[in-house]
Amino acid sequence: MSSRERRRKIQDEENLLFANPNTLDPKTADAIGFGLGELGLEIAAADNEFQPIEAVSIHEIHPNSIQPRYSIPHDLADIFAFNPKNVVDIFERWIIEVQLEKGQKDYDILNYLLGTATDRGERAETDDRDTAPAAHVASSKELALMKLIDLAASIRRDGLSNPISLVQHDSHYEIETGERRWLAYHILYWKFGDGDKRPDGSVVNWSRIPARIVTQVDVWRQASENNARDNLNAISRARQLALLLMDLHGWHNFSKLDRCDNEQAFYAQVADGSAWRIPRGQGERLLNAMGLSDAGQLRQYRALLRLPGELWRKGDDEDLSEGELRKMRAALDSVTRVTLPKGKRKKDTITRLAADATQWRNRLRKEINSVDVNRRPKIRKLIEAEIRQLLRLMADIDESDS
Repeated sequence: MSSRERRRKIQDEENLLFANPNTLDPKTADAIGFGLGELGLEIAAADNEFQPIEAVSIHEIHPNSIQPRYSIPHDLADIFAFNPKNVVDIFERWIIEVQLEKGQKDYDILNYLLGTATDRGERAETDDRDTAPAAHVASSKELALMKLIDLAASIRRDGLSNPISLVQHDSHYEIETGERRWLAYHILYWKFGDGDKRPDGSVVNWSRIPARIVTQVDVWRQASENNARDNLNAISRARQLALLLMDLHGWHNFSKLDRCDNEQAFYAQVADGSAWRIPRGQGERLLNAMGLSDAGQLRQYRALLRLPGELWRKGDDEDLSEGELRKMRAALDSVTRVTLPKGKRKKDTITRLAADATQWRNRLRKEINSVDVNRRPKIRKLIEAEIRQLLRLMADIDESDS
């Protein structure tokens, strides 16, 4: 609709409002009544795209595989398929790895969720440098976990102020916006279940999350919400740019994610600026959707799509800025070979193996406790047989090394 047509429609509806306000759509009447004019009509039109808010089971919701932000670290995504069945396993493994990094026997997130005494809170309460506990330098993995835990604690304390948006499919829902809020609800359901009594006295069922249902995933609406929150890192912004470019050029021109070697390869399909130029007349729309003020920034974020794979993952997991990634890329280009120090490789390998063993042991304990006492001797024999097989494999490795 042109600006002239909108103005004429506003004038017509203003006349209708004074003549017979009951004949108007309630949202349009409210918009005119509050003096919002053309903006009001646009807001009313946008609102009409949504169905009313409804409570949806978190177990029926799946993440959108091509959304810009990756909420969980890449190495965990390598281990677990990201779906509602695996969310608790992902968090258990995540906590174990943070626990091993910190050298702690226990990393209990419950106190953070309850807002009670924590080492972090104790540091905040102590002003005296001489008596304050030693500051802890959190790893990128711990920081990412704490962002989700803090979000969950905030939702439990204050409620969910902004419903997520979903697309309904035959057997499940797909997230358009709100993946982190959905994960926060999983944390709260995991730790408190349904019927949880919040600090304000209200009772909440965390298994169901308030959601708006839309007809399809809209990458432009997705970009608007992400930029309104202004918390996408550089790699996420590069993904967002790629999705908008694909939408402008037509999705039929690009391979789907499951046909690409990895997730970066999917977005990198539009890395070549000469092959996939910004269509004429769409530059301002793209800048606005990305929340950028200069065309050069679009080129800089597009260049990130061509980063080496390891640097792409590192930048995403550690929330590195576009400038930091550009400098690291230049440093990599200036040398012929970059290797990780042997000590660092060994430490990482040991951490991963320890996490594997810890999670396997915890899961085994759960299985043992859940079965009938009379069946436990049989389980013991199965474990012993598995250990013997592992010892044979270790012997094979030693022989091949010699």
